[in-house]
Amino acid sequence: MRIKKALLILPPVFTSTKVLDVNPLPPLGLAYIGAILEERGIEVKIFDALVEGWDQRVLVGEHTFRIGSSFDEIGSLIRDFQPDLVGVNNLFTTQRKNAHEVYRIAKSIAPKVITVAGGAHPTVMPELVLEDKNVDFVVLGEGENTFRDLLDALEGIKDLSVLDGIGFRLDGKVKIVPKTKFIENFEEFPFPARHLLNMEKYFGLEASHGMRMRKRFSPIVTSRGCPARCSFCSAYRVWGRGFRVRSPENVLAEMRLMKEQFGIEEILFEDDNFTLDPKRAARILEMMVEEKLDFVWDTPNGVAAWTLTTDLIDKMKASGCWRLNFPIESGNPDVLKNIIRKPLNLRKIPRLIEHAHKIGLPAGMFFVIGMPGETEEQIWDSFRFARKLGVYNPHISIATPYPGTELYETCIENKYLREDFSLDDLFIRSFPISTEKISRERLKQVYEAGQRYLFWNYLKDRPFEVLGKFFKKVFTNPMSIYRRVSVLFAR
Repeated sequence: MRIKKALLILPPVFTSTKVLDVNPLPPLGLAYIGAILEERGIEVKIFDALVEGWDQRVLVGEHTFRIGSSFDEIGSLIRDFQPDLVGVNNLFTTQRKNAHEVYRIAKSIAPKVITVAGGAHPTVMPELVLEDKNVDFVVLGEGENTFRDLLDALEGIKDLSVLDGIGFRLDGKVKIVPKTKFIENFEEFPFPARHLLNMEKYFGLEASHGMRMRKRFSPIVTSRGCPARCSFCSAYRVWGRGFRVRSPENVLAEMRLMKEQFGIEEILFEDDNFTLDPKRAARILEMMVEEKLDFVWDTPNGVAAWTLTTDLIDKMKASGCWRLNFPIESGNPDVLKNIIRKPLNLRKIPRLIEHAHKIGLPAGMFFVIGMPGETEEQIWDSFRFARKLGVYNPHISIATPYPGTELYETCIENKYLREDFSLDDLFIRSFPISTEKISRERLKQVYEAGQRYLFWNYLKDRPFEVLGKFFKKVFTNPMSIYRRVSVLFAR
């Protein structure tokens, strides 16, 4: 069949009523696929239901909201546009039900429409996704080449059985073709089709994968793949372990386009490892200065801290970096080496953070606590490590066993998950794991005690800074103050 129209959808999302843990972010994955489809002469629409319906909140459980455009609105869009293909981006397992509702609606309106599931969840659990008869195909991992080949197969140019990284049904049985080929030359592809996104809807959001400093912002991806083998991470299932990069010249060409077409003022390097090749990163930063692009920027996913140098941090500051995030994961070297298995020497970090502070560059840290095998005392090593280096508000994730990770397999094998655990419980603050070392109930107490420890030491060490931020928040975001204070005074 000939695909003439394609509709790519980011569904509405679930979030806790207690903590809003989602924010709209321009979906570059769909924008890359949109560019590939446009290259084939296909008419494409991208619909981000989260940002389009950001003001729509529906209570769907005792502690759960669904945020985004209604399914009736999505149905009307499908009915009006009449696409031949509907692609759905399903990033997280907890959001899978929203994605499956989109597949159902699409098939109910147009039974012959081709439905394609993509994103991290379909990549790691393709068999589960294909149990839904409303899903025709699953794209595993990065989708640009696979989508090209899928279009060829749909048009009879190629046979489905020779495709790479795809799942489908053949003679009533699910067939999964593993992902074995990853893109090596990104520069043969067009830049993501941001013109298909309603960019003005994102501009001005206070938070989008972290706090924003400028109104007009956009993510950018300059590399893919991660050679690290952190036991809690499934990114390698999507992007592979090989580190693959775009040239500095290609990256700067996209930056110029972002500035010229959309007036972008702030960029988010969404790479998992922007600094893994420090020479390439340095050249990108130097060119940003040379061309006077005048961006502010940060790295919401952190950087490959083991490759950082004080010279590279200087270049970051000079090119507009306003915050440097260190994904430390643990302040205990044994946990880091033997449980998380991150290739990072903690002894290197103090000098780097001290240098960042010296040149006026705020530094953040990411920690994961509650990993199987980790003790309560080792968790406190992380809190003490952060306080010692003057990082009083690190981003602390509770160990969460996402499918596709070694952590998930460990928890299933050792029965570390509570008896009523389901895939719907994979929120960042769900505390799903209990081990011989620490129960989920005790972990929650330690987490809250650690938060109080860091805050009171912050107040002790830098009282005027704390009070200044407090009064600013009272006027700009009073709910965040309420949530923070409720933790500080919890018993």
